[in-house]
Amino acid sequence: MKHVFSLVLTFVLISAFAQKKALEIDDFNHWMHISGQKISPHGEVLSYELNPGRGDGNLIIHRINENQNDTIQRGSGAVPSFNDKMLAFRIKPQLDKTREAKVSKDKKIKDPKDSLGIWVCGVDTLMKYPEVASFSMPDKGDFQIAFTTDEKFKTVKDTGKVETDSLLVKNDTIPSKKKKPLKGGKTLVVLNALDGDSVHFKHVSEFKWSEAGDRLWILHQFKDTIDKTMLTLWDNAKKESKALFMKPGVAKKLTINKKGDKMIFFFSEDTVKEKIYNIYGVLDNKVQPQLIVDTTQTFAYDHFVPSTQGSCFFSEDDQKLYFGTAPAPVKDPEDSLLADEKAVLDIWSWTDTLIQPMQKVNVSKEINRTYTAVLHLKNNRLVQLETPDMKDLSLPFKGSGDRALGYDATPYERASGWSGKWIKDVYSLDVKTGERELIVRGVSSVRLSRNELFALYYDWRDSAYHAINLKKGGDVNLTKTLDVAFYNELNDVPNDPGAYGVAGWSEKDAYCFIYDRYDIWKIDPRGQEMPVRLTKGREKKFIYRIRILDSEQRFLSMEEPQLVTVFSESDKKSGFAKLRLDGASALEAVIMKDAQFGTVMKAKEANKMMYSYQSCEAYPDICISDLFDFDCRKVSNANPQQSDYIWAKVELVQWTDLNGEKREGLLYKPEDFDPAKKYPMLLYFYERNSDNLHRHSTPSPSRSIINKTFYPSNGYLVFVPDIVYKNGYPGESAYNCIMSGVNYLMDKHAYIDAQRIGIQGQSWGGYQSAYLITRTNLFAAAMAGAPVSNMTSAYGGIRWDSGMSRMFQYEHTQSRIGGTLWEKPLLYIENSPLFYADKVQTPLLIMHNDKDGAVPWYQGIEYFMALRRLDKPVWMLSYNNEPHNLKSTSWGNRMDLSTRMKQFFDHYLKDEEAPEWMMNGRRAVDKNRTLAY
Repeated sequence: MKHVFSLVLTFVLISAFAQKKALEIDDFNHWMHISGQKISPHGEVLSYELNPGRGDGNLIIHRINENQNDTIQRGSGAVPSFNDKMLAFRIKPQLDKTREAKVSKDKKIKDPKDSLGIWVCGVDTLMKYPEVASFSMPDKGDFQIAFTTDEKFKTVKDTGKVETDSLLVKNDTIPSKKKKPLKGGKTLVVLNALDGDSVHFKHVSEFKWSEAGDRLWILHQFKDTIDKTMLTLWDNAKKESKALFMKPGVAKKLTINKKGDKMIFFFSEDTVKEKIYNIYGVLDNKVQPQLIVDTTQTFAYDHFVPSTQGSCFFSEDDQKLYFGTAPAPVKDPEDSLLADEKAVLDIWSWTDTLIQPMQKVNVSKEINRTYTAVLHLKNNRLVQLETPDMKDLSLPFKGSGDRALGYDATPYERASGWSGKWIKDVYSLDVKTGERELIVRGVSSVRLSRNELFALYYDWRDSAYHAINLKKGGDVNLTKTLDVAFYNELNDVPNDPGAYGVAGWSEKDAYCFIYDRYDIWKIDPRGQEMPVRLTKGREKKFIYRIRILDSEQRFLSMEEPQLVTVFSESDKKSGFAKLRLDGASALEAVIMKDAQFGTVMKAKEANKMMYSYQSCEAYPDICISDLFDFDCRKVSNANPQQSDYIWAKVELVQWTDLNGEKREGLLYKPEDFDPAKKYPMLLYFYERNSDNLHRHSTPSPSRSIINKTFYPSNGYLVFVPDIVYKNGYPGESAYNCIMSGVNYLMDKHAYIDAQRIGIQGQSWGGYQSAYLITRTNLFAAAMAGAPVSNMTSAYGGIRWDSGMSRMFQYEHTQSRIGGTLWEKPLLYIENSPLFYADKVQTPLLIMHNDKDGAVPWYQGIEYFMALRRLDKPVWMLSYNNEPHNLKSTSWGNRMDLSTRMKQFFDHYLKDEEAPEWMMNGRRAVDKNRTLAY
């Protein structure tokens, strides 16, 4: 009977799989993706966007208590109101309408614009307002919303329009007779979405709500013959508006505090392009704006003036105003030369701190660079904090404290291009006076404690954490007595390893919480108490990390339990636990699954949370539960059609490499896998990937690599081996780990077709693909994306996206040579595929795009030209104006790459007919006529 039952079960399973279909390239268009997840402040509503790969998506509004969904077509960017009763969002135009406008030659057809959508929960009525430029709701308001539009606003119910033009004639400083209609700004609509009451303001450039929604500050910018500015305050409770300021000039950067009783804006009466701004503000309950920062008086630092380019905000305690300053703008000299009469060049000098390409990448940043200053509102004292010799600053929590940290990287910038160290000198900075004191030299990361009592840093020179007492002085080594590493134990590059990080601080800076590889440590920053290990992860190889659920939280509570993530290194399970940081109770496990947990969000005002988890088979749908209760309810089902397709399944593989070391990797199989069959196999690799055992690979077009769901669905095995490196021998290390894994699988499993194995990698993985085929003829086909083929020429190249020299990555980071080209020339040659191109017997497909800012385009060209001359089968796809990886928005190129990669591998690993582009190439003159598929 058992034998009969087994046969019946096998028949049923075969029949079920026979009804499923393989994924096709066109399926990428309609596969759904979740994004934009939000949970409302009181945990009654959550929202998310559900969008196809290509096409119009929907905004889903889920009412948690009723377990009901509302669907808004093409909604995006939802913002819930504080009372959970309303959501505002953009409604995107139909993709077909946008496409029609872009391809149309009729100038009358313009790109359609976003609309504003408002959904009042329970009323179930969607309100739409066309062509909305921006919208805003108060952080703790109910049904108030303000938005700007170019359209004439119509409403059923109206409290009366506040006509800005009529207000202008009441002010003696501006002529009352207007020959022409005023121009500039947009129409601002202030709306109560529940009852429909609204009020309108014209010529609005900026607006800001108070936190409670009782006040709305409005800047108007308009023009007849000259620019003019007006400031209006709308009292939302009294439904009254007041024009508080009116003057010829330009205003920008409206900034208010939470209560809305303090406000500033930058204002200039200059009519020239190079404007100098003063700061006007409403402070200390004064009704009219006063001049509070006057640049005609002596300013804090040289010729600095307030800059509209910098960030501007009030401290949480309303005692300080932070803003950016910069040197006063200077008019460019008159230029009457023709273009061909000018010298246009860059001058590279060995004395430059930063090389010219880095300077050019940062030109805009430097032109707009500002330096933080603070105005102390009680005594009107202005202090310049950042200066040209200390350009970066870490302020106290929400700006309320009296101490900050300043950073100066200048002494190390020149060497960073080859040292691989991005370090700086750190100063303790008195916010009241601007006085600074050097506290530590040459470190990478320093954290100011929440009460500003300590500066905490990890020192790569002694591999220890240190705390500097900012009041009493002294530097305490916090971890020297502990027999555990706080640096990255898996570091395999020729550079000092970084640390695992810091979780945060307890109240009054009593303790800091620091991670090692596995555990969470409670450490006294004064060095008086012995450190306490709060978790016991090292014994089981469990990694524990505190998950911060409130970005506004200042301290880690010692009394309330903390949510802690858990990851098992051995079997890749993950989950959550509860932990009290005072150590009064043991760690309490909450959930552990064969899954990878993702986004966790807590409702700000309630103990409700939303999160997701995923696996190879399960899309990361959204779940809802009470805090610390992971008996969740799934509220989304993004891709119900998945059950119609042959999917992938994955298993963890472990083997011993050629050096006798234990290695891990992932093996993906079709869900209808039959061990009696022979399967072609693709390898993908990029350093370590085995921890991603439970990561879901959504069917989507490639930006550079193979999709680990798509290929198993089409009858392939996919093997992803971990690679661990020996300094100086990156190519040999890759060969060791990859080939030992492949040989292990072939020896163990007869279902692997040894004649049909291919490899694919991108960037560093592309280099390894290019290298491997010089060492073995095992592979029937190889694809290398953006490969370095010649380390001797790449070493002296530039990473054009950042403008950085490539030297550092060969000497100290990913390329792992561990020395200069002139110190170790043979290692550069030994690890360069180009010098062994004559050994290649494997057909190779290269992708290297002509705007690659990470790996120089010529690296792909060098390898292609060598293989072509040697009459080796080689092709190179070079997508025009595309970066290192295809842009996520380049749908056509991504679909094309997916198609060509599949055609390439199907030809060599499945004996399918070669496409035209592989047999005959494609002539440049035919570029716009055919895809040559």
